[in-house]
Amino acid sequence: MAEIITGPFHMDEQGFLATIEELIKRFDGYSSGKYLAELGKIHDEYGEIGPLSLFDEKVCELGKELFCSTSWVANLAWAMISFDYDLVEHNANFLDGCRNIVRKYGMSVWLYEMINDASMAVALQRPSSRMPFQIGLTCTKDVFRRSKKKGGKYVTSKKKRLACMAEYLQEVYWLAAYSLLRWGEEEPRAADVALMVLGYGGIGMCMLRDDPKVVDSGCDEDFSYRNLCDHLRDLRIQADLDYACNADLAESMLLEYPACMDARYLYDAGKIVEAYRALWNKQTESASQILERVYQKCAYQVANIWEDPLYLHDLALSLLGAVGSRPLTEGFRTRDDKMFQQGVESLRRTTESVKGMGLVMTLGGYICFPEPENRDSALFAPRKEKKQLMDTCNGLRDLSTMVALYRFPRDTESLRATRALLAHDAKEYIDLMDPYMGSVDETGGNEERPVAVGD
Repeated sequence: MAEIITGPFHMDEQGFLATIEELIKRFDGYSSGKYLAELGKIHDEYGEIGPLSLFDEKVCELGKELFCSTSWVANLAWAMISFDYDLVEHNANFLDGCRNIVRKYGMSVWLYEMINDASMAVALQRPSSRMPFQIGLTCTKDVFRRSKKKGGKYVTSKKKRLACMAEYLQEVYWLAAYSLLRWGEEEPRAADVALMVLGYGGIGMCMLRDDPKVVDSGCDEDFSYRNLCDHLRDLRIQADLDYACNADLAESMLLEYPACMDARYLYDAGKIVEAYRALWNKQTESASQILERVYQKCAYQVANIWEDPLYLHDLALSLLGAVGSRPLTEGFRTRDDKMFQQGVESLRRTTESVKGMGLVMTLGGYICFPEPENRDSALFAPRKEKKQLMDTCNGLRDLSTMVALYRFPRDTESLRATRALLAHDAKEYIDLMDPYMGSVDETGGNEERPVAVGD
Protein backbone atom coordinates (compact mmCIF):
# COMPACT_ATOMS: atom_id res chain seq x y z
CA MET A 1 0.00 0.00 0.00
CA ALA A 2 1.34 3.44 -0.91
CA GLU A 3 2.64 5.71 1.82
CA ILE A 4 0.19 8.45 2.75
CA ILE A 5 1.52 11.92 2.02
CA THR A 6 0.35 14.54 4.50
CA GLY A 7 1.31 18.14 4.99
CA PRO A 8 0.32 21.48 3.47
CA PHE A 9 -0.56 21.47 -0.22
CA HIS A 10 2.07 23.38 -2.17
CA MET A 11 -0.18 25.75 -4.10
CA ASP A 12 0.84 28.96 -5.83
CA GLU A 13 -1.20 31.07 -3.44
CA GLN A 14 0.82 34.21 -4.13
CA GLY A 15 0.05 33.89 -7.84
CA PHE A 16 -3.64 33.39 -7.08
CA LEU A 17 -3.73 36.37 -4.72
CA ALA A 18 -1.91 38.64 -7.17
CA THR A 19 -4.41 37.72 -9.89
CA ILE A 20 -7.50 38.18 -7.74
CA GLU A 21 -6.16 41.49 -6.38
CA GLU A 22 -5.85 42.76 -9.95
CA LEU A 23 -9.36 41.54 -10.73
CA ILE A 24 -10.83 43.20 -7.63
CA LYS A 25 -9.06 46.44 -8.50
CA ARG A 26 -10.48 46.49 -12.03
CA PHE A 27 -13.96 45.41 -10.93
CA ASP A 28 -13.98 48.09 -8.22
CA GLY A 29 -14.96 50.64 -10.85
CA TYR A 30 -18.31 48.87 -11.11
CA SER A 31 -18.83 48.07 -7.43
CA SER A 32 -17.83 51.56 -6.21
CA GLY A 33 -20.16 53.34 -8.62
CA LYS A 34 -17.28 55.09 -10.39
CA TYR A 35 -18.24 53.72 -13.80
CA LEU A 36 -21.91 54.57 -13.26
CA ALA A 37 -20.87 58.18 -12.77
CA GLU A 38 -18.80 58.03 -15.96
CA LEU A 39 -21.78 56.54 -17.76
CA GLY A 40 -23.91 59.47 -16.62
CA LYS A 41 -21.37 61.94 -18.01
CA ILE A 42 -21.37 60.11 -21.35
CA HIS A 43 -25.17 60.29 -21.46
CA ASP A 44 -25.07 64.02 -20.77
CA GLU A 45 -22.42 64.64 -23.42
CA TYR A 46 -23.49 62.33 -26.23
CA GLY A 47 -27.05 61.33 -25.50
CA GLU A 48 -28.24 57.75 -25.67
CA ILE A 49 -26.69 57.19 -29.09
CA GLY A 50 -23.20 57.90 -27.75
CA PRO A 51 -20.42 55.42 -26.85
CA LEU A 52 -21.93 53.76 -23.77
CA SER A 53 -19.79 50.62 -23.55
CA LEU A 54 -17.70 50.32 -20.38
CA PHE A 55 -17.14 46.60 -20.73
CA ASP A 56 -13.68 45.62 -19.48
CA GLU A 57 -12.43 42.51 -21.30
CA LYS A 58 -9.54 42.21 -18.86
CA VAL A 59 -12.04 41.45 -16.08
CA CYS A 60 -13.22 38.39 -18.01
CA GLU A 61 -9.64 37.33 -18.78
CA LEU A 62 -8.68 37.51 -15.11
CA GLY A 63 -11.93 35.84 -14.11
CA LYS A 64 -11.26 32.90 -16.40
CA GLU A 65 -7.70 32.63 -15.09
CA LEU A 66 -9.14 32.30 -11.57
CA PHE A 67 -12.45 30.49 -12.07
CA CYS A 68 -12.03 28.62 -15.37
CA SER A 69 -15.09 28.71 -17.65
CA THR A 70 -17.59 28.47 -14.79
CA SER A 71 -20.64 30.63 -14.20
CA TRP A 72 -18.72 33.06 -11.99
CA VAL A 73 -16.96 34.39 -15.09
CA ALA A 74 -20.24 34.79 -16.97
CA ASN A 75 -21.68 36.59 -13.94
CA LEU A 76 -18.82 39.10 -13.96
CA ALA A 77 -19.51 39.78 -17.63
CA TRP A 78 -23.23 40.18 -17.06
CA ALA A 79 -22.60 42.56 -14.15
CA MET A 80 -20.51 44.81 -16.41
CA ILE A 81 -23.17 44.79 -19.13
CA SER A 82 -26.27 45.20 -16.99
CA PHE A 83 -25.01 47.46 -14.18
CA ASP A 84 -27.44 45.56 -11.94
CA TYR A 85 -26.43 46.82 -8.49
CA ASP A 86 -27.37 43.60 -6.67
CA LEU A 87 -25.39 41.51 -9.14
CA VAL A 88 -22.37 43.82 -9.01
CA GLU A 89 -22.40 43.81 -5.20
CA HIS A 90 -22.82 40.02 -5.08
CA ASN A 91 -19.82 39.50 -7.37
CA ALA A 92 -17.70 41.99 -5.42
CA ASN A 93 -18.51 40.24 -2.14
CA PHE A 94 -17.69 36.85 -3.66
CA LEU A 95 -14.29 38.05 -4.89
CA ASP A 96 -13.50 39.63 -1.52
CA GLY A 97 -14.48 36.42 0.26
CA CYS A 98 -12.28 34.25 -1.96
CA ARG A 99 -9.31 36.56 -1.50
CA ASN A 100 -9.71 36.82 2.27
CA ILE A 101 -9.98 33.07 2.86
CA VAL A 102 -7.00 32.24 0.66
CA ARG A 103 -4.93 35.01 2.24
CA LYS A 104 -5.74 33.92 5.81
CA TYR A 105 -6.03 30.13 5.54
CA GLY A 106 -4.71 29.04 2.14
CA MET A 107 -6.20 27.56 -1.04
CA SER A 108 -6.86 24.10 0.42
CA VAL A 109 -9.21 25.58 3.02
CA TRP A 110 -10.90 27.78 0.40
CA LEU A 111 -11.57 24.84 -1.94
CA TYR A 112 -12.74 22.65 0.94
CA GLU A 113 -15.16 25.33 2.10
CA MET A 114 -16.47 25.90 -1.43
CA ILE A 115 -17.21 22.21 -1.99
CA ASN A 116 -18.64 21.78 1.50
CA ASP A 117 -20.87 24.81 1.04
CA ALA A 118 -22.31 23.47 -2.23
CA SER A 119 -22.70 19.97 -0.76
CA MET A 120 -24.61 21.36 2.22
CA ALA A 121 -26.86 23.36 -0.09
CA VAL A 122 -27.84 20.15 -1.88
CA ALA A 123 -28.18 18.11 1.32
CA LEU A 124 -30.27 20.72 3.15
CA GLN A 125 -32.18 21.74 0.01
CA ARG A 126 -31.58 25.43 0.52
CA PRO A 127 -29.60 27.97 -1.51
CA SER A 128 -26.14 29.22 -0.63
CA SER A 129 -25.12 32.86 -0.49
CA ARG A 130 -22.09 31.92 -2.63
CA MET A 131 -24.18 30.71 -5.55
CA PRO A 132 -23.77 32.74 -8.75
CA PHE A 133 -26.82 34.82 -9.71
CA GLN A 134 -26.86 32.98 -13.02
CA ILE A 135 -25.87 29.32 -13.43
CA GLY A 136 -25.97 28.40 -17.10
CA LEU A 137 -29.41 29.50 -18.26
CA THR A 138 -30.88 29.47 -14.75
CA CYS A 139 -31.41 32.66 -12.78
CA THR A 140 -30.93 31.52 -9.19
CA LYS A 141 -32.64 34.63 -7.85
CA ASP A 142 -35.84 33.62 -9.68
CA VAL A 143 -35.58 29.94 -8.75
CA PHE A 144 -35.37 30.70 -5.02
CA ARG A 145 -37.80 33.63 -4.96
CA ARG A 146 -40.52 33.38 -2.30
CA SER A 147 -44.09 34.59 -2.62
CA LYS A 148 -45.53 36.81 0.10
CA LYS A 149 -49.02 35.88 -1.07
CA LYS A 150 -48.23 32.20 -0.41
CA GLY A 151 -46.84 32.77 3.05
CA GLY A 152 -43.20 32.89 2.02
CA LYS A 153 -43.26 29.65 0.03
CA TYR A 154 -41.03 29.20 -3.01
CA VAL A 155 -42.65 30.08 -6.33
CA THR A 156 -40.84 27.29 -8.20
CA SER A 157 -41.02 23.53 -7.81
CA LYS A 158 -38.74 21.53 -5.54
CA LYS A 159 -37.43 19.72 -8.62
CA LYS A 160 -36.20 22.97 -10.18
CA ARG A 161 -34.59 24.11 -6.93
CA LEU A 162 -32.76 20.82 -6.45
CA ALA A 163 -31.61 20.84 -10.09
CA CYS A 164 -30.25 24.37 -9.62
CA MET A 165 -28.31 23.39 -6.49
CA ALA A 166 -26.98 20.28 -8.23
CA GLU A 167 -25.68 22.51 -11.04
CA TYR A 168 -24.05 24.73 -8.43
CA LEU A 169 -22.30 21.72 -6.89
CA GLN A 170 -21.04 20.63 -10.31
CA GLU A 171 -19.73 24.14 -11.00
CA VAL A 172 -17.80 24.00 -7.72
CA TYR A 173 -16.34 20.61 -8.66
CA TRP A 174 -15.07 22.09 -11.94
CA LEU A 175 -13.68 25.12 -10.11
CA ALA A 176 -11.88 22.93 -7.56
CA ALA A 177 -10.40 20.62 -10.20
CA TYR A 178 -9.24 23.58 -12.29
CA SER A 179 -7.74 25.37 -9.28
CA LEU A 180 -5.78 22.28 -8.28
CA LEU A 181 -4.39 21.90 -11.80
CA ARG A 182 -3.76 25.63 -12.33
CA TRP A 183 -2.28 26.64 -8.99
CA GLY A 184 -0.96 23.27 -7.85
CA GLU A 185 1.57 22.46 -10.57
CA GLU A 186 4.25 21.90 -7.91
CA GLU A 187 1.96 19.73 -5.75
CA PRO A 188 2.21 15.99 -6.55
CA ARG A 189 -1.21 15.28 -4.97
CA ALA A 190 -3.10 17.93 -6.93
CA ALA A 191 -3.97 15.85 -10.01
CA ASP A 192 -5.15 12.90 -7.90
CA VAL A 193 -7.43 15.14 -5.86
CA ALA A 194 -8.75 16.81 -9.04
CA LEU A 195 -9.56 13.39 -10.51
CA MET A 196 -11.38 12.26 -7.37
CA VAL A 197 -13.33 15.53 -7.14
CA LEU A 198 -14.65 15.07 -10.68
CA GLY A 199 -15.21 11.33 -10.39
CA TYR A 200 -16.21 10.82 -6.77
CA GLY A 201 -17.27 14.27 -5.54
CA GLY A 202 -17.11 14.37 -1.75
CA ILE A 203 -14.25 11.87 -1.56
CA GLY A 204 -12.10 14.34 -3.46
CA MET A 205 -13.12 17.05 -1.02
CA CYS A 206 -12.12 14.84 1.90
CA MET A 207 -8.66 14.32 0.37
CA LEU A 208 -8.00 17.99 1.08
CA ARG A 209 -7.97 17.03 4.78
CA ASP A 210 -4.47 15.68 4.19
CA ASP A 211 -3.53 19.34 4.50
CA PRO A 212 -3.34 20.11 8.27
CA LYS A 213 -4.64 23.63 7.61
CA VAL A 214 -7.98 22.15 6.53
CA VAL A 215 -8.25 20.11 9.73
CA ASP A 216 -7.22 23.12 11.80
CA SER A 217 -10.04 25.13 10.22
CA GLY A 218 -12.52 22.94 12.11
CA CYS A 219 -13.57 20.24 9.64
CA ASP A 220 -14.51 16.69 10.64
CA GLU A 221 -11.34 14.76 11.55
CA ASP A 222 -12.49 11.62 9.73
CA PHE A 223 -9.80 10.07 7.52
CA SER A 224 -11.72 6.97 6.41
CA TYR A 225 -11.56 8.25 2.83
CA ARG A 226 -7.97 7.03 2.75
CA ASN A 227 -9.29 3.45 2.82
CA LEU A 228 -11.15 4.07 -0.41
CA CYS A 229 -8.36 6.01 -2.13
CA ASP A 230 -5.84 3.29 -1.29
CA HIS A 231 -8.18 0.56 -2.48
CA LEU A 232 -8.88 2.26 -5.80
CA ARG A 233 -5.15 2.77 -6.28
CA ASP A 234 -4.55 -0.93 -5.62
CA LEU A 235 -7.27 -1.90 -8.12
CA ARG A 236 -5.68 0.26 -10.81
CA ILE A 237 -2.26 -1.27 -10.15
CA GLN A 238 -3.79 -4.74 -10.36
CA ALA A 239 -5.36 -3.77 -13.69
CA ASP A 240 -1.99 -2.58 -15.00
CA LEU A 241 -0.46 -5.94 -14.09
CA ASP A 242 -3.36 -7.77 -15.73
CA TYR A 243 -2.84 -5.75 -18.91
CA ALA A 244 0.87 -6.48 -18.95
CA CYS A 245 0.17 -10.20 -18.62
CA ASN A 246 -2.69 -10.46 -21.11
CA ALA A 247 -2.02 -7.88 -23.81
CA ASP A 248 -0.11 -8.85 -26.92
CA LEU A 249 3.24 -7.69 -25.55
CA ALA A 250 5.12 -8.66 -28.70
CA GLU A 251 3.33 -5.78 -30.40
CA SER A 252 2.35 -3.41 -27.58
CA MET A 253 5.84 -3.26 -26.06
CA LEU A 254 7.08 -1.73 -29.31
CA LEU A 255 4.52 1.09 -29.25
CA GLU A 256 5.70 4.58 -28.35
CA TYR A 257 3.71 7.34 -26.71
CA PRO A 258 0.93 8.14 -27.47
CA ALA A 259 0.23 4.94 -29.47
CA CYS A 260 0.67 2.86 -26.31
CA MET A 261 -2.04 4.96 -24.65
CA ASP A 262 -4.39 4.34 -27.58
CA ALA A 263 -3.78 0.59 -27.38
CA ARG A 264 -4.61 0.54 -23.66
CA TYR A 265 -7.80 2.55 -24.18
CA LEU A 266 -9.02 0.15 -26.87
CA TYR A 267 -8.13 -2.88 -24.74
CA ASP A 268 -10.03 -1.53 -21.72
CA ALA A 269 -13.03 -0.51 -23.85
CA GLY A 270 -13.40 -4.03 -25.20
CA LYS A 271 -12.88 -5.72 -21.85
CA ILE A 272 -15.38 -3.63 -19.88
CA VAL A 273 -18.33 -4.48 -22.12
CA GLU A 274 -17.35 -8.14 -22.07
CA ALA A 275 -17.07 -8.06 -18.26
CA TYR A 276 -20.43 -6.37 -17.71
CA ARG A 277 -22.17 -8.86 -19.98
CA ALA A 278 -20.56 -11.79 -18.15
CA LEU A 279 -21.98 -10.45 -14.86
CA TRP A 280 -25.39 -9.48 -16.25
CA ASN A 281 -27.32 -12.47 -14.93
CA LYS A 282 -25.43 -12.67 -11.64
CA GLN A 283 -26.35 -10.96 -8.40
CA THR A 284 -23.76 -8.28 -7.64
CA GLU A 285 -23.30 -5.42 -5.21
CA SER A 286 -23.54 -1.96 -6.68
CA ALA A 287 -20.41 0.16 -6.92
CA SER A 288 -21.86 2.60 -4.36
CA GLN A 289 -22.47 -0.23 -1.87
CA ILE A 290 -18.89 -1.40 -2.25
CA LEU A 291 -17.64 2.18 -1.91
CA GLU A 292 -19.47 2.56 1.39
CA ARG A 293 -18.18 -0.77 2.67
CA VAL A 294 -14.58 0.04 1.79
CA TYR A 295 -14.95 3.52 3.26
CA GLN A 296 -16.08 2.08 6.58
CA LYS A 297 -14.21 -1.24 6.79
CA CYS A 298 -11.08 -0.90 4.65
CA ALA A 299 -10.08 -2.82 1.54
CA TYR A 300 -11.03 -6.34 0.45
CA GLN A 301 -9.23 -8.88 -1.69
CA VAL A 302 -10.16 -8.90 -5.37
CA ALA A 303 -9.38 -12.20 -7.08
CA ASN A 304 -10.52 -11.03 -10.52
CA ILE A 305 -10.87 -7.33 -11.27
CA TRP A 306 -13.15 -8.10 -14.23
CA GLU A 307 -15.74 -9.44 -11.78
CA ASP A 308 -15.52 -6.48 -9.41
CA PRO A 309 -18.29 -3.85 -9.91
CA LEU A 310 -16.25 -1.12 -8.22
CA TYR A 311 -13.29 -1.55 -10.55
CA LEU A 312 -15.59 -1.67 -13.57
CA HIS A 313 -17.24 1.56 -12.41
CA ASP A 314 -13.85 3.24 -12.02
CA LEU A 315 -12.78 1.96 -15.43
CA ALA A 316 -15.96 3.34 -17.00
CA LEU A 317 -15.07 6.77 -15.59
CA SER A 318 -11.65 6.51 -17.23
CA LEU A 319 -13.23 5.69 -20.60
CA LEU A 320 -16.21 8.05 -20.79
CA GLY A 321 -16.10 10.39 -17.80
CA ALA A 322 -18.72 10.73 -15.07
CA VAL A 323 -21.51 11.98 -17.34
CA GLY A 324 -20.81 9.85 -20.40
CA SER A 325 -20.43 6.61 -18.44
CA ARG A 326 -23.81 6.81 -16.68
CA PRO A 327 -25.81 4.87 -19.30
CA LEU A 328 -23.22 2.09 -19.11
CA THR A 329 -22.87 1.93 -15.32
CA GLU A 330 -26.51 2.68 -14.45
CA GLY A 331 -27.73 0.37 -17.19
CA PHE A 332 -25.73 -2.44 -15.62
CA ARG A 333 -26.72 -1.58 -12.03
CA THR A 334 -30.44 -1.58 -12.85
CA ARG A 335 -30.07 -4.29 -15.54
CA ASP A 336 -31.76 -1.92 -17.97
CA ASP A 337 -30.70 -3.37 -21.31
CA LYS A 338 -31.83 -0.36 -23.37
CA MET A 339 -29.85 2.09 -21.25
CA PHE A 340 -26.85 -0.23 -21.20
CA GLN A 341 -26.87 -0.50 -24.99
CA GLN A 342 -26.84 3.30 -25.22
CA GLY A 343 -23.68 3.27 -23.15
CA VAL A 344 -22.15 0.53 -25.28
CA GLU A 345 -22.92 2.49 -28.45
CA SER A 346 -21.41 5.68 -27.02
CA LEU A 347 -18.27 3.76 -26.10
CA ARG A 348 -18.15 2.16 -29.55
CA ARG A 349 -18.30 5.53 -31.26
CA THR A 350 -15.50 6.86 -29.07
CA THR A 351 -13.30 3.82 -29.67
CA GLU A 352 -13.80 4.22 -33.42
CA SER A 353 -12.52 7.77 -33.09
CA VAL A 354 -9.53 6.61 -31.05
CA LYS A 355 -8.75 3.98 -33.69
CA GLY A 356 -8.86 6.56 -36.45
CA MET A 357 -7.34 9.63 -34.82
CA GLY A 358 -5.77 8.54 -31.56
CA LEU A 359 -6.83 9.47 -28.04
CA VAL A 360 -4.99 12.80 -27.96
CA MET A 361 -6.77 14.11 -31.06
CA THR A 362 -10.10 12.60 -30.04
CA LEU A 363 -10.11 14.48 -26.74
CA GLY A 364 -9.10 17.68 -28.51
CA GLY A 365 -12.01 17.24 -30.90
CA TYR A 366 -14.42 17.29 -27.98
CA ILE A 367 -13.64 20.94 -27.20
CA CYS A 368 -13.35 22.23 -30.78
CA PHE A 369 -16.77 23.56 -31.71
CA PRO A 370 -17.48 25.22 -35.08
CA GLU A 371 -19.00 28.69 -35.22
CA PRO A 372 -22.78 28.57 -35.74
CA GLU A 373 -23.85 29.25 -39.31
CA ASN A 374 -26.21 31.93 -38.10
CA ARG A 375 -25.22 33.66 -34.85
CA ASP A 376 -28.60 35.36 -34.46
CA SER A 377 -30.39 32.03 -34.78
CA ALA A 378 -28.09 30.53 -32.15
CA LEU A 379 -28.49 33.53 -29.83
CA PHE A 380 -32.28 33.55 -30.01
CA ALA A 381 -32.77 29.80 -30.17
CA PRO A 382 -35.43 28.29 -27.87
CA ARG A 383 -34.29 27.80 -24.29
CA LYS A 384 -34.55 24.02 -24.63
CA GLU A 385 -32.11 24.01 -27.56
CA LYS A 386 -29.66 26.23 -25.68
CA LYS A 387 -29.88 23.96 -22.64
CA GLN A 388 -29.18 20.89 -24.75
CA LEU A 389 -26.16 22.59 -26.30
CA MET A 390 -24.78 23.64 -22.91
CA ASP A 391 -25.34 20.17 -21.47
CA THR A 392 -23.51 18.65 -24.43
CA CYS A 393 -20.57 21.04 -24.04
CA ASN A 394 -20.36 20.36 -20.31
CA GLY A 395 -20.61 16.62 -20.85
CA LEU A 396 -17.77 16.69 -23.37
CA ARG A 397 -15.68 18.80 -21.01
CA ASP A 398 -16.25 16.22 -18.28
CA LEU A 399 -15.41 13.32 -20.59
CA SER A 400 -12.24 14.80 -22.05
CA THR A 401 -10.88 16.05 -18.72
CA MET A 402 -11.52 12.83 -16.81
CA VAL A 403 -10.11 10.58 -19.52
CA ALA A 404 -7.00 12.76 -19.64
CA LEU A 405 -6.59 12.70 -15.85
CA TYR A 406 -6.87 8.92 -15.83
CA ARG A 407 -4.78 8.18 -18.92
CA PHE A 408 -2.34 10.99 -19.71
CA PRO A 409 1.11 10.99 -18.07
CA ARG A 410 1.51 13.23 -15.03
CA ASP A 411 4.24 15.47 -16.45
CA THR A 412 3.72 19.24 -16.38
CA GLU A 413 2.95 19.54 -20.10
CA SER A 414 0.28 16.82 -20.03
CA LEU A 415 -1.36 18.28 -16.92
CA ARG A 416 -1.47 21.70 -18.56
CA ALA A 417 -3.14 20.10 -21.58
CA THR A 418 -5.66 18.49 -19.24
CA ARG A 419 -6.33 21.88 -17.69
CA ALA A 420 -6.91 23.29 -21.18
CA LEU A 421 -9.55 20.62 -21.79
CA LEU A 422 -11.31 21.59 -18.57
CA ALA A 423 -11.20 25.27 -19.57
CA HIS A 424 -12.41 24.57 -23.14
CA ASP A 425 -9.18 26.21 -24.33
CA ALA A 426 -8.69 24.49 -27.69
CA LYS A 427 -5.75 26.70 -28.74
CA GLU A 428 -3.76 25.95 -25.59
CA TYR A 429 -4.48 22.23 -25.89
CA ILE A 430 -3.38 22.11 -29.53
CA ASP A 431 -0.23 24.12 -28.79
CA LEU A 432 0.73 21.66 -26.05
CA MET A 433 -0.27 18.40 -27.73
CA ASP A 434 0.32 19.18 -31.41
CA PRO A 435 3.48 17.01 -31.58
CA TYR A 436 1.32 14.00 -30.70
CA MET A 437 -1.63 14.76 -32.99
CA GLY A 438 0.02 14.37 -36.38
CA SER A 439 0.14 10.62 -36.85
CA VAL A 440 -3.05 8.71 -37.53
CA ASP A 441 -3.19 4.92 -37.35
CA GLU A 442 -1.35 3.78 -40.47
CA THR A 443 -3.62 0.75 -40.79
CA GLY A 444 -6.43 3.17 -41.60
CA GLY A 445 -9.02 3.88 -38.98
CA ASN A 446 -12.46 5.37 -39.01
CA GLU A 447 -11.91 9.13 -38.80
CA GLU A 448 -15.47 9.73 -37.77
CA ARG A 449 -16.02 12.91 -35.79
CA PRO A 450 -16.30 12.28 -32.02
CA VAL A 451 -19.90 11.82 -30.97
CA ALA A 452 -21.55 13.95 -28.31
CA VAL A 453 -21.93 12.43 -24.86
CA GLY A 454 -25.12 10.45 -24.61
CA ASP A 455 -25.57 9.97 -28.36
